[in-house]
Amino acid sequence: MSNLIAKGIQKVEKAFAPAPTPAGPAPTSIDPVAVLKQLSSEEKIALLSGDDMWHTAPVKRLGVPRVRCSDGPNGVRGTAWTNGAAASCFPCATALGASFDVDLIRRIGEALGEECRARGVHCILGPTTNIQRHPCGGRGFESFGEGNGADIADPHLSGTAALAWIEGVQSKQVMTSKSSFHNHRRSSNSVMDERTMHEIYLEPFRIQMKADPAVFMPSYNKVNGQHVVEQSYLLRKVLRDDFGFHGMLMSDWSGTTPGYETIKAGLDLEMPGPSMVRGAAVERDMITGKLTTADVDECVLRVLEYVKTAQLSGIPFEALESSIDTPAVRGLLRESASDGVVLLKNTANVLPIPLKAGLKIAVIGPNAKIAAYSGGGSASLLPTYKVTPLEAITEEATKIGAQVSYTIGADGSSFSPLLTDFLSLPAGVADVGIVCADFYEENPWNGKEVQPVFRKCNNSAFTYFIDGIPKTIPVRGYVSLKTVFTPDVGGKWILGLGVAGQADLYVDGKKVVDNSTDQKEGLLFFNTGAEERFGEIEVEAGRPYQFEVRFSNFKQLNAHSPYAGRRGGIRIGGRPKYDAKTEIAKAVKLVQESDVAIVVIGTNSEWESEAYDRSDMKLPPGTDDLVRAVLAANPKTIIANQSGMPVELPWLAESTTVLQSFFGGNECGSGISDVVFGLKNPSGKLPLTWSQKLEDWPSHGNGRFGDDVTTVYGEGIEVGYRHFDRPGKVKSEFPFGYGLSYSTFKFGELSVSPVEPYGAEVSFDVTNTSNVAGAEVGQVYVHQYSPKVARPDIELAGFAKAHLQPGETKSLTVVLDHKAFSYYSVTQKAWVAEKGTYEIRVGSSSVDMHLTAPFSLGESWTWIGRKEPERLAY
Repeated sequence: MSNLIAKGIQKVEKAFAPAPTPAGPAPTSIDPVAVLKQLSSEEKIALLSGDDMWHTAPVKRLGVPRVRCSDGPNGVRGTAWTNGAAASCFPCATALGASFDVDLIRRIGEALGEECRARGVHCILGPTTNIQRHPCGGRGFESFGEGNGADIADPHLSGTAALAWIEGVQSKQVMTSKSSFHNHRRSSNSVMDERTMHEIYLEPFRIQMKADPAVFMPSYNKVNGQHVVEQSYLLRKVLRDDFGFHGMLMSDWSGTTPGYETIKAGLDLEMPGPSMVRGAAVERDMITGKLTTADVDECVLRVLEYVKTAQLSGIPFEALESSIDTPAVRGLLRESASDGVVLLKNTANVLPIPLKAGLKIAVIGPNAKIAAYSGGGSASLLPTYKVTPLEAITEEATKIGAQVSYTIGADGSSFSPLLTDFLSLPAGVADVGIVCADFYEENPWNGKEVQPVFRKCNNSAFTYFIDGIPKTIPVRGYVSLKTVFTPDVGGKWILGLGVAGQADLYVDGKKVVDNSTDQKEGLLFFNTGAEERFGEIEVEAGRPYQFEVRFSNFKQLNAHSPYAGRRGGIRIGGRPKYDAKTEIAKAVKLVQESDVAIVVIGTNSEWESEAYDRSDMKLPPGTDDLVRAVLAANPKTIIANQSGMPVELPWLAESTTVLQSFFGGNECGSGISDVVFGLKNPSGKLPLTWSQKLEDWPSHGNGRFGDDVTTVYGEGIEVGYRHFDRPGKVKSEFPFGYGLSYSTFKFGELSVSPVEPYGAEVSFDVTNTSNVAGAEVGQVYVHQYSPKVARPDIELAGFAKAHLQPGETKSLTVVLDHKAFSYYSVTQKAWVAEKGTYEIRVGSSSVDMHLTAPFSLGESWTWIGRKEPERLAY
């Protein structure tokens, strides 16, 4: 065992050592080195791949248990995609980034750590740390912000937020798995220059390394022509040598490429299991000499260290999963939902709504009656509860004797809305859930009586056959999924059936939707599914209707997905049939009859999801027509948008009152309601630049985004605010760091002093000049005069948030280290901080600067990774 690995083991063990307890024995754990010596070759190879979707492989004879992981980052779903214990869903990462509140993010990390312990989860797959370089990226909502590891924005904000999240989770002795070590998916080749790679895309990961994490997850894609999982430069030189990472490298799901190169590069664990590309292939490569025993042992030892860390946590193995739903957790969910709301416009001072009896409030919009609590894909989960905007607004209005009326106004769905809230188990089925699936080896609908071989019930209208099914059940076969549909309104309903496989939907024994013939490839089920198909029925409100979905999976529609070849899934959706013009007319009439109008619009988990990108920044069809009609009836209408990423607002000039709430978790509706009624003074700041239109993005067009083969990062380091609102560049709709308040603030008394040997301390005052308590974020940017290389006009170097009572003044201090003055030198192969004059700027956004002061760096420094800087002699 090398000294480097030995030191790393000691470091990880110290970071994850369990807190001392007053009573009870300490957790027992394996000795990885001793176990390694006793393993057979077959056992070593088995440990290099997972056992199933969420567990590592065990070696029972040597006391090596299965370690459990679970998806994150906004919640802990556990080992069941849709049918496990309900979980707390915290706001998406862009919402947390908007809070600019490191303490809040750390407390959320602590709560997620407790949820992991309740589910027997030793490692949570998060945080997602990518740079938001384009607004249409499907997983943009999972990242904290722009410019530094978020999927559009700033490396400092993203890295700092992610660091706090990791520290919170790890304080509960739960491991985190940072993802993804670079950007985009699957086979796409991300082409970028060396400086851009280090300054923008690697920097958030370097910051997170301050927490000494136990696990890292490389991404699927290629970078500069080679898959990341095969790159010794990124995985060994940068991550391990420069950043000082000593933990385990785990692949993203089905993200391990075939061949010995991944083991040579140091990718320790292939997930999920059973193995798709290792197993016998590793044995063959050892026989042919492409891999040595030392190559395999190095990876196996780190997997065993991962097991030992899990054992030291005291979290039980193979535990039953439970939920945490306490007043304290609910309070944190609500606090985080409202803290992520950004007030974009309030020119008529409509907000906050005055609390008075008799007020007539109109609530309108496609997102009002649904809870857009999360984006789609791996971030999705079953929440312990959820609060819609309509429910939250109605609850507060009732307290003051106000009256709330609702109409939808427009249909904002991409796929048909899931029917989960309208489904229940058929009579006589004793299982828990709302749908029940019987599995058959033979066709049960050909007139011959056939007995099912397995039954699986589910608590969602989205049934994914990816977990919870015994390995003894054949992958190929038939499923009869039954449920009861009870509509809340009568009339014509449009039913939608999505499937990975082939399926038809029968209502009371009659086929209504055919999705087994003439199928086309679609986006559902991580691109393995067919396009949704639709049917129409006439229903009575409150009457139960018997649904049966007849499913088979012998034909695979998309062989290019990493999840092709699996069992598939079924998605049942539906909604009342609407006429667009009629619904807008209803909305206008309701606005005219009301004192206050609130329109809740936006995207949802169907529009923003893992596995596919948006094609544009537009709101769902019909939304802009609704907003314009309502604004014409009442220009003071409150527009509340919910989306994980920016959308175009073509009616913005016609509006007076607009707020952005992102995906707010369980309490997404309360977050909007609290700000609207003034129960919470908004303090959120945009963690990414909000453009006027898609074409304004420097990452758009010319093969810079969305190409299936090659994505050229031609914008270089000009990501987010480094491009927008800079001299000679395009103006944004709203700049990075922007956000209004019901309070007013004044900045003053700026002082900048050197911190030996290579930093600076920035202090300034913030005063609340209003009669309303509120919070303001002081953002510290650095500008270099006369740099030797082209540099951004400004770069975020730090921030601090002050909570202030009316008239109160607080002094804030932000300490800048050597990174604040540095750029990456391609010739030096290292970061360089040049001696010379800089300007420190303190503002409330990337364009609203209130204070400036010069700062002189007396010497030049060079550094790499987490190593200490050295004086640079030119």
